[in-house]
Amino acid sequence: MKKGKREKMSRLEELATGYKKIKAKCQYFGECGGCLMQDLEYPDQVELKRALVNRAFETAGMTERLLKKDVLLSPETWYYRNRMDFPVGEDGEIGMKPYGKWRDVLDLKDCYIMSREAPKILQLVRDWMNAYELQGWNAVRHAGFIRYVVIREGKNTNERMVMIVTSAMEHDEKIWPELVRRLKSSCTSIMWGINPEITDLSIPQDIRTLYGPEFLTEKINAFTYKIYPSSFFQTNSNGAALLQNAVGEIITGKKVLDLYCGMGFFSIDFAARGKKVLGVEIDERAIEVARDNALVNKVKADFHASSVEEWLKTGGDDLVKAFKPATIVLDPPRMGLHPRVLEWVTKQTAPELIYVSCNFEQFVREYGLLKKTYVIDSLSAVDMFPHTPHIELIFKLKLLKQKKTKV
Repeated sequence: MKKGKREKMSRLEELATGYKKIKAKCQYFGECGGCLMQDLEYPDQVELKRALVNRAFETAGMTERLLKKDVLLSPETWYYRNRMDFPVGEDGEIGMKPYGKWRDVLDLKDCYIMSREAPKILQLVRDWMNAYELQGWNAVRHAGFIRYVVIREGKNTNERMVMIVTSAMEHDEKIWPELVRRLKSSCTSIMWGINPEITDLSIPQDIRTLYGPEFLTEKINAFTYKIYPSSFFQTNSNGAALLQNAVGEIITGKKVLDLYCGMGFFSIDFAARGKKVLGVEIDERAIEVARDNALVNKVKADFHASSVEEWLKTGGDDLVKAFKPATIVLDPPRMGLHPRVLEWVTKQTAPELIYVSCNFEQFVREYGLLKKTYVIDSLSAVDMFPHTPHIELIFKLKLLKQKKTKV
C-alpha cells in the first residue's frame, strides 16, 4: 500500500476507536478493498468523515470546519453506485482488489454497492470465460486476455451497459456473439474495449459496440445525460442530484466558467438557471457529448475540448478575459489542479470561485496558494460514497479585497 494511503488509513483507524462497531453486511468485509467502513452505522461513518476533514483543516492551520448541519447524506447507502470496474484475475476471478494489494483479485459472488444484478452479470461472464477457456489478466507478467468487466447503470432510466476490457491478444471472434447471447437479457448495451498497454487501466483505447446503443442515458433532476463507456459521470446518481442542486444554488454570477466540465453535468444546470456558460474539458468525446446533452436538454452553453492547462496557454486565457466570468467553477479529478492552473487561478479577478473536491487533502494543499487571492466563504458536503472514507466537498470562495463590479 502506498505511503499516503497508509497514513490516511492510520488516521481513520485512530479516529474510529470512539465509535461502536457493528457486523458488516458483506461477507468480504475486511478482505475487499472496496468498502472500509461497513462496520460502522451510517451516521457514524459520516461523523468520522467530518472528523477526518476537520483534522486536515486543523493540521493545515485553517479555521474552517465542516459542520454536521452542512452535510447532505446519500439518499441510498446500498446499491447506490452507477458504475463499477471489476478487475479480472489470471484464474478467472472477477471482483475487487484485496485491501492493500494490487496483484490479486478477490472473486466476488456478492456486492452490495452497485446493484443486485451486478454479481449475476459477473457470474455470466465467468461462465462465458470458462466455456471458451479465456484467460484472465496477470498484473505482474502483463499477460492474459480478459482484463476488466465494467458495468454502468442508469439508476433512473433502468438502462445498463456492460463492457469487457481485454488485451490485444489474438482470439476466436466467435466468442463475442456468445457473450451477447448470454448477457443481452440483462443489458441494454454490450461493448468490447481493447487496452493493448501494460498499464492497469479499465479505460480502453479502442471500443467496439457488440449490442445495443453505444451509450446509456441517466436522468439527474430535470436533465437527461448521455453517458459513453469511458466518460466520467458522478457515480452516485441520486447523490449527484443533491450535489448539482447544492452547487447551482450558491452561484450568484451570471457568467460561469466551468473548468473540468466533463459531459456538461454542472454546465447544463447552470445554463438552465439562466447563466451564460463556458465549459472546458480534456476529453474531446466528452465535449461532443456535452454539446449533445445541451441540445437534448434545450439549453445553450459554449464548450471547448482541451486540458485546462493547455487551453489556457493556447488562447483560453484571452477567451476568459473577453468572457469576464463572475464565477469560476472547478471540479478537478482526485489529483487536483495542474500546477499551472492553480497558479492561473490565483491571478483571477472573478468575484466568486466554486471548488468541488472529492479529495479534501489535495484541496488543503492547494488552498495554501488559493488563499492569496480567495478566502473561503462557505463550506458544505454531499456524502456521495457511503461505506468509504471519501466525501464530496463544496467550497465557495470569494475574492479578497473585492471591488464592486457589475455581474
